[in-house]
Amino acid sequence: MKKTIKPLLSIIAIGLMFLSSGCLKKGLEDLNNSSLKVMSTVDYTYRFLYTDTIQKGTSKEEIEKDRVCEVLFKKQTTTLNENGIDGFKTTLTYDINSVLKAGPTGSVTKAMLYAQFDKLIKTDQLSKLWVYVTVSDVSTITSLDDSPKLGGPGDFSKDRKYRVTAADGSTKDYLIRTVKGF
Repeated sequence: MKKTIKPLLSIIAIGLMFLSSGCLKKGLEDLNNSSLKVMSTVDYTYRFLYTDTIQKGTSKEEIEKDRVCEVLFKKQTTTLNENGIDGFKTTLTYDINSVLKAGPTGSVTKAMLYAQFDKLIKTDQLSKLWVYVTVSDVSTITSLDDSPKLGGPGDFSKDRKYRVTAADGSTKDYLIRTVKGF
């Protein structure tokens, strides 16, 4: 008898978990067959690794390798339409406040990271940018031609094309033009 109660209690617990764990509200618009295929924003970052020393000169000194420094570019974006394709022209700039330093503070300062980034970006230019876009809910985005996959480092030194596919299967192509303002 005890052996059959445990599985039954487990099933009831799992059922209650599913019933009480919903994160969506009632009455939301059903987007299953949505024709929305809008790209609304384009954002750019640059990332590089560095080594930092936490609590330098103490008995708790710790060297942290491969810390990620992310640089969030300042941008000026305008919409464009070329040969019937909508898109965005974004001019990128940066300053010391573009450098995002996360984690515990060590011996590496924001100014040191900025100097390292400034040297790297002068070599890499627009060839190792991380680009993120915002598209309509329940739509997907794919690279066209030789455009790099979004969300990882890619070369944006020339115009890039992407296709947004809505839930209903309809598509719209977009152009991303990145301009070096530094």
